[in-house]
Order: sequence, then structure tokens, then C-alpha cells
Amino acid sequence: MSAGISFVGAGPGATDLITVRGARRIGEADVVLWTPSVIEAGWVRENTKPGAELIDLARLGDDEIVEVYRRAVRDKLRVTRLFPGDPATWGALRAQLDICARVGLPADVVAGVSPMSAAAVSVGVSLTEPDFADSVIIAGQETTGMPDLAQIKEYAQFGTTMAVLVPAARAAELADALRAGGYDDATPVVAAYKVSWPDETVVRTTIGELVATVKQHRLWRHTLFLVGGAVRAGRTARPAGETPRRPESVARWSRTRSRSSWRAETNRPVTATEPDKPVEEEKPRRVTAVVPEPKPAQPKAAAAASTPTKSVTAQAKKPASTASAAKAPAKQAAKTAAKTTAKAPAKKTTRPRRSS
Repeated sequence: MSAGISFVGAGPGATDLITVRGARRIGEADVVLWTPSVIEAGWVRENTKPGAELIDLARLGDDEIVEVYRRAVRDKLRVTRLFPGDPATWGALRAQLDICARVGLPADVVAGVSPMSAAAVSVGVSLTEPDFADSVIIAGQETTGMPDLAQIKEYAQFGTTMAVLVPAARAAELADALRAGGYDDATPVVAAYKVSWPDETVVRTTIGELVATVKQHRLWRHTLFLVGGAVRAGRTARPAGETPRRPESVARWSRTRSRSSWRAETNRPVTATEPDKPVEEEKPRRVTAVVPEPKPAQPKAAAAASTPTKSVTAQAKKPASTASAAKAPAKQAAKTAAKTTAKAPAKKTTRPRRSS
């Protein structure tokens, strides 16, 4: 068997939410890298082949993980590494693929069920709703903890659904960043911890009650927060006359001189007319017009006489005389004959010799 590694999305945590392909990769692996917080350890042991090596990633450093990859290339081992949820979100997949390419270990990726989807369906909502949100912004990292608060503020200006993965112990900072981005305290929030596990915690709250809710349920580890009007409870359609809850300023993405920057456009206040005050109609004004007196018309004959006329005298050219025209060819012939005579060579005369 040739060496290789499969990065498998283990889903949100429930063993029956892992894909069939992912389970097959686990059963074929010689080495399985996983963290017990990703999926139940008992299920992993039951579904691996006899003699497979199980390695807890929480006990290894980055250099030790790279050494496992090198050993797989050297000994031609099949390795399966489990990612929480889907490898494409919050998993640092790109960095792992780069390491495998550097050590010469072929790699493939198996998709998994995202925790965002599991958390949304557990409370019966969708992440996008026509009346509230048409997109989803994903923020946070599984390894680095808290994302940049300035970015959270900028993302919140869009007023759409946000999925933020942060430690619940920093919920107060998250709430402040969302408020700074334009959300008010009544914005709905779903807090999901270990969703789909037997001891899952999925609660509804608002930005204003976020800190109190986290303390009440004793959440402090990485928790998924779904924020926005789309995750509200109850009706899915907006009643007539109700406007969607969006931030006061809507941001747009613009590029200036090949550099990306955020620009917020604040809605201009609209001045409403007061219905109590009647509008006074403008009274018509009198205008006195001064009309000039018309000038008397002049007769056409007098006007024509007073206008000076210009006379144009045409001068005819004098025709050339016939005599001068006849003399021209004769003079030209005489000149030609004189030139010919001058150019002709002189003839030599030979005198007869006298006899002695």
C-alpha cells in the first residue's frame, strides 16, 4: 500500500453525523490522528482496524506532527487526521496541505458536516432568510482563539448573519464589537457549545443578554455564536410594516489604489414635513408691463433708394497679338540652328604633296 494521508471532517461531534467516506478512511488507516474533543474516543477505537495506531493531537507539538508525516512517507503508511466539523472551516487546512507537499506525502480531503449547519437546524432556523440576511460571514479560529475585534466590527456593519467561533469567556468583548458595528442589543443570538453531543448546550439569547447567558450556562471554552435577524425565533416572514433589524450604517467593500478598505455610508436623515402647519398659498402679484411705442414703417421705394449699391466693373484681358505669336517659333528655330553649328567639329583639308 502506498503512503498517503486523508484529512477527514468528523462533523460537529455526533458519531452518526460523520460521512460514510470519512468512516471508510478511518477504517483503512494505519495511523489515526484526532483529538478526543472532536469525536468520541470509543467510536474511533471501534471503527479502526486491528493494530492501528491512535495518536492524540493534544499531546503533540507541530514538529512532532510533521515527524509523523515523514514516518508515513518512509514506512508507506496510511494516515487519517480528523478535523472538527468540516476541514474547510476553522481547521487551518491550507497549512497542513503545504506541510504534506513539502515532505512528499500525498493528501486528500473528505468534507464533513459543519457545526454552523448543525447549530442552525437544532433550533429550527436557516442561516439565510430573504427578509433578513442573504449571506453568512464566518469569523474566528479554532487555534488562535479570539479573532481581531476590529474585523468583527467591520463584518458587523453588513448586517447579515455572522457565525463567530470564539472562547465564551470573551463574550463581553464580542458583544462590544457587535454593538460598535451597528447591531443593537435586541439582535438575536444562538450560542452553541458541543452541538450534537449528548451534553450539548444550544441556547437563544440577544446581544444585550449575551454575557449573562454565557455565565448562566457556565460556558467558557470555544463556543459558536450565530448572530443576526435570520436566527430569530418564531415566524420566518416579516410582518407588513416591520423593517428588518439591520445596523444603522451599511458598509461596502471598495478598492482604492489596489488596496482594500472598508467604507461605511451613513444614511442621511430625512426631514419630514409637519402635517399640523397648513401650507400657505402664495398670493398673486400685480405686474405693470411697459410696452414701447411701435416705430412708423418706411415705404419700400424710399428704403431701396437710401441703400447704396455697389457697381462691379469687369476688365477684359487684352489678347496677345498675332505677330508676336508668329515670331516666337522663328526665333526658337534660329537659336537651335546656331547651337548645332557651333557644336559641329571642323573638317581638316589635305593639301597634295609636291613631287621632287
